[in-house]
Amino acid sequence: MKCMYRFLMVFWLIFPVMTLQGQEQPSTDQLREEIRRICRGLEPTGVAVAIVKDGQTKMTYTYGQASEASGAELTQSSLFNIASCSKAFTAASVAMLVQEGKLSWGDPVTEYIPELKLKDPYITRNLNIVDILSHRSGLSTFTGDLLWYHTDYSNEQIIKRMKYLPIENDFRSDFGYQNNMYMLAGEIVERVTGKTWSQFVNERIFTPLEMEASVPSPSELEADAHLAYPHYKDQQMEVYEFNGTKPAASIYSNIEEMAHWMGMWLNQGKWQGQSLLQPDRVNRCMAPQTLLNVSESERQQGTHFKAYGLGWSMYDYHGLKVVEHGGGMPGYLSKVTMVPEAGLGVVILNNGFDLFIRQTINQTIMAHYLGEVPSKDRLQQALDARKNYRARQEKARQKRLNQRVSNTRSSLDLKAYTGNYRDRFYGEARIDLQNDSLRLTLLPAGETFTSKMSHWHYDTFRVDFNDPFLPFGLVTFEFNAKGEVSGFQINLPSQDFHFDNLHFIKQASR
Repeated sequence: MKCMYRFLMVFWLIFPVMTLQGQEQPSTDQLREEIRRICRGLEPTGVAVAIVKDGQTKMTYTYGQASEASGAELTQSSLFNIASCSKAFTAASVAMLVQEGKLSWGDPVTEYIPELKLKDPYITRNLNIVDILSHRSGLSTFTGDLLWYHTDYSNEQIIKRMKYLPIENDFRSDFGYQNNMYMLAGEIVERVTGKTWSQFVNERIFTPLEMEASVPSPSELEADAHLAYPHYKDQQMEVYEFNGTKPAASIYSNIEEMAHWMGMWLNQGKWQGQSLLQPDRVNRCMAPQTLLNVSESERQQGTHFKAYGLGWSMYDYHGLKVVEHGGGMPGYLSKVTMVPEAGLGVVILNNGFDLFIRQTINQTIMAHYLGEVPSKDRLQQALDARKNYRARQEKARQKRLNQRVSNTRSSLDLKAYTGNYRDRFYGEARIDLQNDSLRLTLLPAGETFTSKMSHWHYDTFRVDFNDPFLPFGLVTFEFNAKGEVSGFQINLPSQDFHFDNLHFIKQASR
């Protein structure tokens, strides 16, 4: 949900630390025991960890289950959706083509995708490859994600609809996290090489890095693959198969093979003596392109800058540059963190969508290797933070419930609300009358975005889509001068999806 990115940009600086002076670093066994204690305290469905230091995998650790349904335990080879950590693979693919002279960082996107049109003609003409990889396109965070999430739209159909997306940011100044821009990068790879993004990643990255079990999308998983199934609130979920926008978040990998991936980046683009990326391409990907705001609490912890490069975010911590990326999709969370000056890389994969286990383990490992200790127990801090987070969620839910007006009724008979509707950006919707109740279906994602409509108040109805990550939505109808239903809008508060951008207009009966 990807899940995701607002919480993905929450750095491990959340909790205060103090620098150790002259204190001996704890042993790897002590670190392993501390990670085990954190896992026992937070009780994730499953978590897998790998640590690379000075060119070697220093530690791997797994805890919990790969499947609640079967009881299968996680192993080092269990495959997780790494979600938005896939973006660095797409950026690396583009960097390889740059070093081969097949394209340049400043090339306009329309040179390769001439059919692309954004709402602003100036941005359409000037949008270049660096812009789409560094989230400075003028589109705000997550705008357009409804086009790929559980829809049947292809990349070509998504590109066609992007012209309707609102431009809310300043081009090349403001940061707006954009999954569909990474889809465009994948399309460029395909149009330059004649190979799909999946084929390119398989041949040019997975094969030389000996990432033999890793796949670009779940449809390519072997039948006997040891899959870490996604879970949410202790319930096992189905694996989500992308249709469009795969280059943003569709890769499946495990901690053993992600250690190879980190090793390549930490060794200036080389793995086992083979050069995948030249050092200047590695440095370009890890160099700031779009500046991010540093909060007051982060300043107090010693952070002077935050930025996004090409497929990586970065910040400074006590004089060291940290390069990382987080990821989140339904039932999965991931994080890759590297400190090149310290030769340190950490990957954490979680199949229980636990927002706190990933951060807490990452902080603990970084403190271990950078010579720092927490000012107080990290596990207790995480438990307190999780309790407060859940309390805030419940308070927000109760606030929405309390806004309902009692003893009201809709203006018209239910039959009057039925029919076909269309949002020019998203597509078609249908409202039917089934067993004396209305049912709404957003057709591009008909299996997920469908729900019975329960009267809420006045001409507003409640919907509960088939997605456990989303809160309930409120559909409010509009009327024309004749008192006839003319359209509807959806109020569904989500950090990940902009339902408020949708405006469905009723279509004339055929």
